[in-house]
Amino acid sequence: MDRITYVDPQGDLFIIGPDGTDRRRLTGEALLGQGVGGGPLASSLQLNNFYAWPTWSPDGTKIAVSQVQVVDEQTVMSIQVIDLVDGRLGTVYTNEGPRLVAAGAPHYLYWSPDSRFLGFLIAGGRGLTLLVEDTDNPTVPVEVETNAPLYFNWSSDGESMAVHAGDAVQIVRKPFDTEPPEVVARSLGFRVPALSPDGTLVAYTMDEPAEEGRGVEYGLLIGPSGRPHPARRVLHVGSTSAFLWSPDGRELAVADRPDSFSPFFERLRVVSADGTQVRTIAEEQVLAFYWSPDGDKIAWVGLVPEERLFEWAVAPSSGEPVRRLFRFQPSGDVLSMLSFFDQYAYSHSPWSPDSTRLVVAGTQEASLTHSNGQSPSGDRVFVLDGGGHTPPKEIASGTLAFWSWN
Repeated sequence: MDRITYVDPQGDLFIIGPDGTDRRRLTGEALLGQGVGGGPLASSLQLNNFYAWPTWSPDGTKIAVSQVQVVDEQTVMSIQVIDLVDGRLGTVYTNEGPRLVAAGAPHYLYWSPDSRFLGFLIAGGRGLTLLVEDTDNPTVPVEVETNAPLYFNWSSDGESMAVHAGDAVQIVRKPFDTEPPEVVARSLGFRVPALSPDGTLVAYTMDEPAEEGRGVEYGLLIGPSGRPHPARRVLHVGSTSAFLWSPDGRELAVADRPDSFSPFFERLRVVSADGTQVRTIAEEQVLAFYWSPDGDKIAWVGLVPEERLFEWAVAPSSGEPVRRLFRFQPSGDVLSMLSFFDQYAYSHSPWSPDSTRLVVAGTQEASLTHSNGQSPSGDRVFVLDGGGHTPPKEIASGTLAFWSWN
């Protein structure tokens, strides 16, 4: 597979090779191309329609995407699934009202590991709602949870989810609407609970009484996901943190900060699952980080304050040396993704499947007049060499881009 999907400035969806060749339109004008099986990939669109947040299925055969269109002066938001093999286009869900789950995001979309079930967040009057649809046998999506804030992580077998709803960290199991959730803990110092790759452990943070009665401190805890059991603290962290398991489940990368109101973390560390080994990867203003698929590297986006730019950097998961790859202004959508990276890391990959390259949308120059990260000069899709050996390659004009998982 090794393909990139991106959204162009007009809101149409494409897939393209990492070298910028073999571009195929999935939505938009006239007949949109042929699927692998020979059928058209989607029907033609009229004006004032656009697509947002394309999401690859893990097997690379489908893309789920939000569609926004104006019908009779009313904004209609829906979720579409494009089958890249047989060309079918199906509607998974249509919103009752045009509410966004985040800036520029009509929905949040996240496939189950078997590429069959689509978990998604919608915004409503009661906050966010988590729904699950069986895309092989679509009926009425199952409502899993309604709350705010609301984040979730599929288990590796797709049979359960770790859900952070309000302050409750809970495990929810299929069929999701019949079994009551198992509450593991209550905490607000993080966003997304992290299930280990084998699905047996769940990581989260909690505040704890500090030693000698000196207020409160915060810890990263790991406990079994299968049944209530005391969790163990593996690391002291700041009052706000984010964390992701390594692909082999032996370590967690952790970014934290003491100030709950700052958008940037102050350091990035890696801790072993038993808490016996901790090493620092970066001590700087970090907005987001991502494990490479092979687990050998960690990429992060930091701030270069004197130039008012963001910067991609990569280092081995063991630490030095750090390679500074690309200074840029993110598009508005990319800025949203980076701001909630610990959720989007599970569903939208900037890494190539072979762990050698990264993809990002934005501009290379600083813009003093941009709004919400959007550059008036036009956002581009860039492919970065993860080793820093070759300069960034511009492959398309676009506002958002993600790599296929395989």
